[in-house]
Amino acid sequence: MRKCIFFISLFFVSIFLSACSSNPSLELVDANVDIVKDKSLVGSIGITEGERKGAELIPTALFYEFTIKNSGNKTVGIEEVDKGIELKIEPKDKLKAVSEDVIGFNIYNPEDYNESGVGFGQSFFSVLKPDQKGKYTLHYDLGVSEENSQVPLLVPSKEKLDELKEYAFDAFLVVTIEKEEIARFDLNKLKN
Repeated sequence: MRKCIFFISLFFVSIFLSACSSNPSLELVDANVDIVKDKSLVGSIGITEGERKGAELIPTALFYEFTIKNSGNKTVGIEEVDKGIELKIEPKDKLKAVSEDVIGFNIYNPEDYNESGVGFGQSFFSVLKPDQKGKYTLHYDLGVSEENSQVPLLVPSKEKLDELKEYAFDAFLVVTIEKEEIARFDLNKLKN
């Protein structure tokens, strides 16, 4: 009887341990943030009306670059739409307040961009194989440098941009697959 209970207990422990190890083992290897105005990184906004119709406006953006490594032994993500690895930045209270002060809204909330004329974007690997590193970028447009009726949001002063950059790591980097959180990194811990 004791042997039977021992083997049943051992069976449940092994199931529990295998369930725990099924979580992806992701490691944030590197993180950088900068203020950029570079069409190759953030794209451009085409002017569709007025005397400058056909010209482009290049937005200034808060640009994050992350390197994430799959340090586990299983592939993470699926190469299908909405089933791969996705990242988002979840600002802490101070960064959210600075964003609202500098830009006028929380740049980390997609709905807040309505009527601003600018937006946000990302590039990423949807799948990481075991021991593979992937580069991920997220950018949040902060405005354009010339007035235009299509893009009412003008770039804040250099001092305000510097303040936003100073607090840009006061946030969590949240990694999801199919809207389910699989990893969370405190970016403040990376700040030098």
